[in-house]
This record gives sequence, C-alpha cells and structure tokens, in this order.
Amino acid sequence: MKKLIAGTAALVIAGGSALGYGVYQRSAKSNAAEVIKEVTVSRGNVTAGVTESAAVNVDSLEQTYDLVLTSTSVSASVEGGSSSPGDSMSMGGMSMGSMMGGMSSKSGSMGSTSVSTQSESSAVALVVDQVLITEGQTVQKGDVIMTITQDSIDEARAQLTQAVSDAELALVQAQIEADETQLSAKFDYDTRIAEGENALSVYNASLDEIAQNISSLYSQIDDINAQIASCTDDRQLSQLNSQLESLSAQLSSAESSRSSDELAAMQTYEEACMYYENAQDLYDVSVNGVGTAAEEAQEAVDAANSDLEAFEAYISDGNIYAEYSGTITGVGYSSGDTLTSDTAIASYADAESITVTVNVTEDDISVVHIGDGVDIIFLSYPDEMYSGYVSEIGSSSTEGSSSTVSYPVTVVVTSVPETLLSGMTANVTFISKQVQDVLYVSNKAITNEGTDSYVTLKKADGGEEKVRVEVGFSNGNVAEISGVSEGDTLLIKGKVS
Repeated sequence: MKKLIAGTAALVIAGGSALGYGVYQRSAKSNAAEVIKEVTVSRGNVTAGVTESAAVNVDSLEQTYDLVLTSTSVSASVEGGSSSPGDSMSMGGMSMGSMMGGMSSKSGSMGSTSVSTQSESSAVALVVDQVLITEGQTVQKGDVIMTITQDSIDEARAQLTQAVSDAELALVQAQIEADETQLSAKFDYDTRIAEGENALSVYNASLDEIAQNISSLYSQIDDINAQIASCTDDRQLSQLNSQLESLSAQLSSAESSRSSDELAAMQTYEEACMYYENAQDLYDVSVNGVGTAAEEAQEAVDAANSDLEAFEAYISDGNIYAEYSGTITGVGYSSGDTLTSDTAIASYADAESITVTVNVTEDDISVVHIGDGVDIIFLSYPDEMYSGYVSEIGSSSTEGSSSTVSYPVTVVVTSVPETLLSGMTANVTFISKQVQDVLYVSNKAITNEGTDSYVTLKKADGGEEKVRVEVGFSNGNVAEISGVSEGDTLLIKGKVS
C-alpha cells in the first residue's frame, strides 16, 4: 500500500464547492511569463494525520427459507393385559406380575392408554411466482422481494389444516380410552377390596366344604355297608359293592388331597389379602400412563396448530419480505422454483458490518488508538468523505520488503455510500489533529510579510485586492483562514520561463 503522510481537507463542502483551481497566463516583457491560478475559499474540516489504503470487507447476510414445519401423524391405543413375570416387581412376597396375572382371571383386564406419534420435519413446498429483486439492488427491510403462487399456498394450507384435524381426533380418542382405562381400573380396585374384606369368610367356608365332603363320604360308606350286611339279593349286592368301591375311592382321593386343598384355600386367602392391601398401588399402576398419553396427544394438537399459525404468519398474503436492509449480492431463486431450506432466498451486503483493515507502520502507530474516529474516502466515490472508528489494533507485526514493521489496524465504517461492495478500495486517515467547520484555502494562496499574512482577492469587476487575513491550523496542504468569505476567489501568482 502507498502510504500518504499528509493532511487532508474534507471534500464535503457546506454551501460551497470543492477546492478548485483556474489557471491563466499574463504576458510580461521579460522571458518569464506570469501564471495566475484561481482558488476558492471553502468551508469544511482541516485534518492532519496518517493515511493508509486497503480493500473494504463487507460481511454478507443471508435470508433463508426457514418455514420448516413438523408433520406429525398421531394415534391413540390401549396397551393392556397382565404383566409378564419377567417384568414384575416384588411386593410383599408375591411378584406384581403374578398378582396382576392372577387378577386378570378374576376381573377386567388392566391396561394403559398410549399415543403413537410419527414425526417428519420438512419444508412446506411453496413455489415462486415472481422475483422482484436483482443483484446490486438496494432494498429496505420489509420490502416485498418475492411472491408465491396461490396454488402452492392453498395446497400447503390444506395439508396443515388436515394435520390439525388428525391430531384433534387422536386427542379425543386418547381421552375416551383414558376414561375407559380408569373405569376398568376402578372396577378392579373395588373387586379387590371386596374380595379382601370377605377373604377370611371364604377361607373358612372352603375348609368347611372340604371337611363336609369327607364326612359325607364316610356317612355314605357306612350306609352302604349296612345295606350290604342285610342284603340277600345277589344282583343288588353286586350293585352295592360297586357303589362301596366307588365311594371308597372318592374318600381315599379326598383324604389324599385334603392337605393340598386346604393349602390352596390358604393361598387364595393370602392372595386376596395381598390384593386388598395393595389395591391402591395396583390401581396406580393401571392408570399410570393414562395422563401421559392424553398429554402427548395434546402436545401433538398444539404442535399442529403452531405449524398452521407459523405458515399463515409467513405467507398468508403471498409475499416474502426482505429481512434486512442493504444491497442485494445474490438471489437464489427464479420464477417456478420451489423454496427449500438448503438455498438462501437472498444475500445482502451487511451495512452494519463493514470494515477496512490497513497496515500502519511502527513510526505512525503511536497516533492510532482504539475508538479514535477516522476519515475515509472510497476510490469509487472520491468526492465524498465518510467516517469510521478504530475497533482493533493487532498485536502481531509484519515486515515488508523494506523490513518496515507494521501493525494491522481494523476500522469499522459508520457512514457509507448507497452502494458499497467488498473489495472496493478505501483510503483511511487516522486523525492526529482536526479543526471542523472552518474556512480554508490552499497554502499557496497565502503570502507572508513579516508577521502578517495576505491573500490576493479577485474582485467582481475582475480587479485585484490585497487582503490581510488570519491563518489558523494548516496541515501542509490547506490552512484555516479568516478575513475572507466562503466562495471568494483568491489568486495564486507565479512565474515560469
């Protein structure tokens, strides 16, 4: 980069023109000719500092198609029946699985309602009707940049509306089945309580029934023996002996199974007591998933409604609006294309993230400080002055071909022309001193006589007038001046051979 160590004068002139020259010659009798230049008294800033050049960096912003919605199919179902022993948990010496299995043979089956969902995220298929922007165009946030075909909007709206209806139907189903599960669980609960309260009576009745059955067999045998003893008919005697043999076999079987029958009655009694004691826990197990299933179904309804609302907010009027203000640097679609989340709708030059990084030599880095304001002239807009500030001073140094050490300094541009693209060249002046909003003129227009300073004023009639002036700050090229007016024409005289 070419380093400019010189002052600059602001080229934004308030109420006047940029510093200009007019040249004309006046003949003389000698071989030397007098040359007269005209300059104009201007108003602006007189600045001294260090100027460096570098390329502009403009960050890019992307507007993406982010209407990615979740399409969810949902259904409610009941998962019921006894738990398998392998999945059981122990409770009071008897597994929950065996308790639930045993109970299923006595009362209504227990179960839980569940909601089955299948989700698939996809972008709503919207088709571009018209593209209203081109590269290089400047837009404001909120401007319409594209339109969407009404057919694709209607189709997408119908799909999303159907998704809401499906989710609402599944919610109703889940609520109905949840109510049925709760009713069944309540019936089982009441049954267990009733059986537990009557368990002792049932147990005692079972023991009595076993004893009475054996006693009855003994009585029948005694009666048959008595008949045999008094019987004289051979045929009748044979029948009585057959009956006796049958009753004796029944008695033998009853006596043999008496212990196991009494044990079975005891087990039935203990199970009834166990169900009674744990009736509430078993009820809770039955209805545990009921609330969760209804909540899942409600979440599916909420998600479907949210998708429909997001769709309407995004594209209900058929327009896509600019999300940023700036210059368009890229357009991702043409008429007839389908929007996808993989391709940006448009790219913008970010007017709030424009920087220039220049290298400042170690001789001049002392005048640069974080936060300092700078003057910037873009080569594409040489007649305008823009502003910025120092945001970062690099700690690492670099050496050029002449072994001159320099440091990278990043400047944030705070005022920009209407169109500014990455790669354009900017001259950045780090200000060491500046006087603002003053009259100034070229140093060459000022002559000194002792301690006094003078200029030659061109009068309206073409004549000349020597005017005494006060000279203020000068950057070596131009100087602050008073004693003349903005727009006055001054003469610079010289001779050439």
